[in-house]
Amino acid sequence: MSHFKGLFQTVAVFVAFILTLLCLFAGTQKSFLEDVDLLTLSTPSASTGSGSHDFYSVHVLSYCQGTLITTDAGVEVTRNVTECSNRTILSSFDPTQAWPEEVTSSPQLGWPRVISDDFHAFKTTSQVMAVMYSIGVGAMGVAMLVRVWATLAPKPRQGPIEFWFFVLGSFSISIASIIATVIGFEFVALINAHGKGSNVSAQYGEKFLGMTWAAVGLLVAGSVACFANAFVNKRAASAPAPVSKDIEG
Repeated sequence: MSHFKGLFQTVAVFVAFILTLLCLFAGTQKSFLEDVDLLTLSTPSASTGSGSHDFYSVHVLSYCQGTLITTDAGVEVTRNVTECSNRTILSSFDPTQAWPEEVTSSPQLGWPRVISDDFHAFKTTSQVMAVMYSIGVGAMGVAMLVRVWATLAPKPRQGPIEFWFFVLGSFSISIASIIATVIGFEFVALINAHGKGSNVSAQYGEKFLGMTWAAVGLLVAGSVACFANAFVNKRAASAPAPVSKDIEG
């Protein structure tokens, strides 16, 4: 029975681990979750021959670019991803590097230079987010290894060790998710404000935010269960049983 008392926290950390990995590596290849992005930047029409694409989807470790395809009915628009950048932990989308110089420097194309400055300002923030996701993935991985260790060879201190890795994972993924939310709402609003009148707009990634906050919820719930198993239940089990006294008539 002791092997099953940590089942909930094990399932919680495993699912959170998978969700976080998907958030971390989404968009690192054209065919791998390219629609799970932090934000999508819609740019001036590529029909001008400027060399820019219709959209750029920004991810944690990379960014993807492509064109928009309208169906014959002219109603539904689908995204055609043509290329994704190389995967790197310090990835940060920079329009001045992603596009030809003519796009970001030519006033005829209507590119607001201030948006490039916005991305430069958020460069360090997005890199910190990627590092926090990586720390969280590592902490969850160690927590799962400790659970396997505790199942195969139980020892008294395994519970507290597992709990503190749960805490580290919860803290890291929570910070990363908060940063992603700020980028998704505040930063997107900033881009849309600066892009008015120039055909430049941005939209936050609903799927990404849903997945990352689901991982946070699972980790917090798993941390509570892990704390109960490591400290509360252990203390209750080690407490001496009350001694009954016979009352003589």
